[in-house]
Amino acid sequence: MRTILLLAVGLSSLVACGEPLAEPITRHATKSTSKSPSDAIPATGSDQAHDPNAPDEPADPANPNATTPPSAPTTAGMATGTLAVTVDDATPAVDLGGSIDLNVSIEPKEGFRGDAALTVTGLPAGAIGTFSPASVTLNTTAATSKLTIKVPATVAPSEAGAASALVIKAASGATEATANANFKVNPKITMTIPVNADAMRAAVGTRYVDGWMGPMFGTSPEPLQTQSGNPITVIVKNADSKSHIVHGNSGFVHGDTSNPVPPGGTDPKNRTLSAGVNTSGYLHDGNNGTSVSFRISVNAVQP
Repeated sequence: MRTILLLAVGLSSLVACGEPLAEPITRHATKSTSKSPSDAIPATGSDQAHDPNAPDEPADPANPNATTPPSAPTTAGMATGTLAVTVDDATPAVDLGGSIDLNVSIEPKEGFRGDAALTVTGLPAGAIGTFSPASVTLNTTAATSKLTIKVPATVAPSEAGAASALVIKAASGATEATANANFKVNPKITMTIPVNADAMRAAVGTRYVDGWMGPMFGTSPEPLQTQSGNPITVIVKNADSKSHIVHGNSGFVHGDTSNPVPPGGTDPKNRTLSAGVNTSGYLHDGNNGTSVSFRISVNAVQP
């Protein structure tokens, strides 16, 4: 049985640094016991909210598995006397919520002619592979097709040192040829500070938005998952035209108050959320009122 990681983003009350809060402060190192986004309370502050001169929280230790490439397959695939298949990247890797395009070449030999259908097997559960085109017509020269692999954020990342063995096949009747690739899903996800974030601030209440990465971070939270001991690295990018500071608690590292994320930039803080963490946060700037906020719950996939 597997447990799930839930990640949702919305809006919550923003309290300026140095002002008293209406509810107790949760220190960054504290782990919440919230079980789902519906009962997780968006962050309303941290130690920095009371003391703007308090040192910013140091970055989390990195998870090497978030950036380590997969190993190469032991064999390139299987060719016949009349047909061969090659792929331009035999060690592709994709972050959660991302996609990658692979160029597949189908080469006829010994005067082979005909149509060849393309398929891929071995993708991790939930990943989607699509060929464009799904069938090629072979004459005297090689034909190409683009294989797009999409990885919804609901897909479990690959464990350290592991990858999914893909087999890309071209078949024309009884004639078949294959190319092998080792495919990795990185335990890494990107949150993007929305465009015109200040315009999303509501006068009262909490309003969920899809700007951080689509519906899974906002109005329609979807489950995510990871293995125990394989923490998710969270990258924060700024798509807004204004600089922002990302504030978090319960395991989500607070951004540097003296070094906000510039427009188009990436927050240099390293954030890794392990199984058992429930956290929340928001933009640590702007006027008082409701802020662009998020909530994250992390549980482990059982072996």
